[in-house]
Amino acid sequence: MRKTEWLRSPISEKAQRLQPGAEVRFCPYAGRRRRIKIWKTEYTIGTDPSCDIRLHDPFASGVHARMRLAPDGGGFEVEDLDSKNGVLLNGVRVRRAFVPARGTLTFGRSMLRMEEDEAAGCYGGLLVADEGMRELLKRVRTAAAADVPILILGETGTGKEEIARLVHEWSGRVGAFVPFNAAMAGGSLAESELFGHTKGAFTGSQNARLGALRTAHNGTLFLDEVADIPPEAQVKLLRALEGGEVRALGSDRAETSRFRLVAATSQPLEGRVNEGSFRGDLFWRIAGFTVHIPPLRARPDDLEVLARKFASDRNLAWSDEAIAKVKTHSWPGNVRELRSAVDTAATRAQADGAQIISSEHLVLGRLLRPAVTAREGNDPALRLAELERRWILDALDRNAWSRSHTARQLGIARSTLHQKMDRYRIRSAIAP
Repeated sequence: MRKTEWLRSPISEKAQRLQPGAEVRFCPYAGRRRRIKIWKTEYTIGTDPSCDIRLHDPFASGVHARMRLAPDGGGFEVEDLDSKNGVLLNGVRVRRAFVPARGTLTFGRSMLRMEEDEAAGCYGGLLVADEGMRELLKRVRTAAAADVPILILGETGTGKEEIARLVHEWSGRVGAFVPFNAAMAGGSLAESELFGHTKGAFTGSQNARLGALRTAHNGTLFLDEVADIPPEAQVKLLRALEGGEVRALGSDRAETSRFRLVAATSQPLEGRVNEGSFRGDLFWRIAGFTVHIPPLRARPDDLEVLARKFASDRNLAWSDEAIAKVKTHSWPGNVRELRSAVDTAATRAQADGAQIISSEHLVLGRLLRPAVTAREGNDPALRLAELERRWILDALDRNAWSRSHTARQLGIARSTLHQKMDRYRIRSAIAP
């Protein structure tokens, strides 16, 4: 019998591994065969009554093996816990190995047969167990193969950018994925960021800039919060999309740029068209294939898998009461809010020396964001400060309120971020 310390081939690719939400067929040494839905991030397997998958098998050990979600979230791995007869993966004895989406694991004389549907599991940065979401991603993959613009609609925090990145990956384009958030740029700044500018095109433009449209040549341009693009930039964007040419600010020469367009918004875009703040011709140009991402509260299977994954990242598990509390919350902030809530609950649990998140550790609330007073609204300097405050808040949301990650993304020192958060009274309503 062959033995290996760590089996890497032929299932080293994430897409080939067993994923959360899959079903496996349990074939015990004694007893009825049955199907097991893989919801948890970790399973113990053995004859001991405490095991998640209990074996009635004289050839198996008490706690024979452990199967858990890999640290990179890219599927499950199995580990032999010094059992007497070992773990076999497709007939090969292994100490640790990735679990394939299709294949057989043997513990003593009992088996787990993997017969996972190919559409289940991990999609880039998305962890998906919900049946409807898997079907939606199948349609997105089909659309990605066609050269049509894609419009992604959904509440904030539902994973619109992750789906845009999947479109780029599935389309096979050789260029870069270029994200542009229209909510973080307004007026001439939006035009400069989108179309680029020449040196000296306006005050302060000491260097030339390519802009998002030219940077995305042969790649994918992701226009996030497209509803917030200023009207004057909408006209130039429509011309660029129809003609495939981009004219930088301050230049009299247009340059060719071919890219895949993916746009997204959390706002009712058709309502913006009806009220006249968004051009109808631009709307029809970007809405070649429209994707509606359901909120997390409508995807209970995803909600539980994600909550368990985020807790597992902190080496913690959930109590039954706490996970029930997670399921009853409406999660208006979707995955961002869930990740932030789990991080806070994990910090509370670890401060108590606990390994399980209880309902007392889980505090669900909303972020406090100071309102702008009438006096502040009339002060140009304070309006600029409010823009910076919102910029910092958006970055904190994207990074699950990790100050280190936020500072790195903003390109500032962590101490500078702390100073700005103190200055703008940025804080979380969820106390540690």
